[in-house]
Amino acid sequence: MRHVSIRILACCILLPPILYLGTVAALELFLARETRRGLEENLIGDTRPLLEGSLRLQAALQANVERYLERSPLRRAGIAVRARVRTVGGKPLYPVFIEEERGPGQGPDPLAVARENFRLLEEGLVVEAEVRLEHNRPLSNAVLALYVAAALSVLFGHYRRAVRKSRSEEDERRRETERLAALQAETSARLAAVEREREALAAETRALEERVRSERLRAARNEDDFIREIEELEAKLAEHLARQEKQREEIESLRETLAGLDREQRREEKVRIKAEEAIRRRLATLYKNLTVNERAVQGMAELNEDLRLKAEEVIHQLNAAPDLVSVKRKVFGKKNRETVLEVVFAYKGRLYFRRGPDRRIEVLAIGTKNTQERELEFLASL
Repeated sequence: MRHVSIRILACCILLPPILYLGTVAALELFLARETRRGLEENLIGDTRPLLEGSLRLQAALQANVERYLERSPLRRAGIAVRARVRTVGGKPLYPVFIEEERGPGQGPDPLAVARENFRLLEEGLVVEAEVRLEHNRPLSNAVLALYVAAALSVLFGHYRRAVRKSRSEEDERRRETERLAALQAETSARLAAVEREREALAAETRALEERVRSERLRAARNEDDFIREIEELEAKLAEHLARQEKQREEIESLRETLAGLDREQRREEKVRIKAEEAIRRRLATLYKNLTVNERAVQGMAELNEDLRLKAEEVIHQLNAAPDLVSVKRKVFGKKNRETVLEVVFAYKGRLYFRRGPDRRIEVLAIGTKNTQERELEFLASL
């Protein structure tokens, strides 16, 4: 459809994944910042066991961080969350995977543990959080679905505007064609009337000329008696000749108008033939499993763009899976007659097809409810 914008179509295709990736990256940064802030607030907890030496700082950090992460709604939503804790000097405190080796029977010295905990706290702790919003998860799928739905709504609105514009132009062309046909009929009728009037005037002119000659003969015998009447007849003859010349000019003007109407009709015919040829090539190229009758191609060319798309959708289904096509009725099913099936599309569209001896589908005719009588007459002639 020529009214569909390629730029809008490209934007509706390209923007959803771009916005999705940008949104995912922004969400990851935001959630990482919020997670880091929450960890910083719940990182130490009660400091008395740390300062008394009964609990190592690494163990407290591991317990607090893992407790916070377990309670975090991010993990319950299927979002990967990783945390690291280190000192300002760069010593990693969480996660710690290797325990310090102790000799048999040796326990941790509370004073040494307290001194080490105090030193690490004095040095300062740095919390790092990483949030990974993986693809094909509920949250990421929801973001992508939101952008896809927005793009589809924009594309659908643009398509509806293009369809309305195409229908308006189709109606305008139909009205113009009807106007030209009516004007041609009116011009032809006027031309015929003018031709009849010209012939009547020519006959009357010949009669007047004959009468003038007769009067001249009589005037030769009695010129003084008939001179006035002859002059009146000559004046009337001149008037008739002037009227005849005017009628001739009008006939030439009407002929030129009729020739213009003929040229317009030939242009319309060329457009129709070009459309039929394009449809014929398209159907022959795309639907190899079907045979399309020439009457079906002509009927499809007469449809507007919307009905043509619906008709091609039925043809595509007949080509791919004919048994799934919803048949309204059998048009012919009597003895010694082939069965022709009727399919309804877009409420008022009609498509007729039959199966050949080799089970190959043949699309016989395409039309609308308004042209149904014409299609049935064609089917009856097969």
